[in-house]
Amino acid sequence: MLQHWDRLQGYLADYTTYALPAVLAALALLFRMSDTLSKTILEKIPFFSRALRRFLSGKDYIEGDWPLVVIDMAKQELLYLGFLRIVYSDGQLCVSGNDWYPDGNHAQAFRSMQSLYRDRTLRYWYEQGASPYKMDMRGYTEIYFFPAEGLAKRHAGKFLDTQHISDIRFYAKKHRYRPFQRRFGPEDVNEKLAAAREVWAQLEPRLVQLRDRSFSADFV
Repeated sequence: MLQHWDRLQGYLADYTTYALPAVLAALALLFRMSDTLSKTILEKIPFFSRALRRFLSGKDYIEGDWPLVVIDMAKQELLYLGFLRIVYSDGQLCVSGNDWYPDGNHAQAFRSMQSLYRDRTLRYWYEQGASPYKMDMRGYTEIYFFPAEGLAKRHAGKFLDTQHISDIRFYAKKHRYRPFQRRFGPEDVNEKLAAAREVWAQLEPRLVQLRDRSFSADFV
């Protein structure tokens, strides 16, 4: 019996010497690959990744296209017609889009630099400029999504930085695509403007009421 115990101890010593380092190396490799693997699953597989994100997010799924209007609430004046897109990329929600003057001329492009989504609110640092290749202004904003329960259908936001001293707000409604209708591409400016003008037509008669309400309140 003692002879067998001595032999078992020898096997255990060999395991500790050779197998344990191999197991630790395998675990280290697995952890190192986990970020790449999870990123591939959540972002890189056509159709599947988006469907998985929608399932995992549940009622907090806010990705999609959001035609919007930017309003100077103090002057009750439309500043821009806009179109904002939210997508999940590089481990966070990314915001990008364009603003046009009311006459349809392009005003600026914008994109988020870093974002945080929590409790139906998306906060992000952004940069904007005349084009995606000339971003010469930076700031901070936050977006509130409505309704409080269920999938988000509307959002409202406000610029919270020194570049925007006035009460400048933006209001948006999620664009619902018909079955088999493709998403708007970069070239579909007229369709984006038309969608934003629909939002403005619904909000313009209610500007006085909206001015006296917090932008964090639903605007239906």
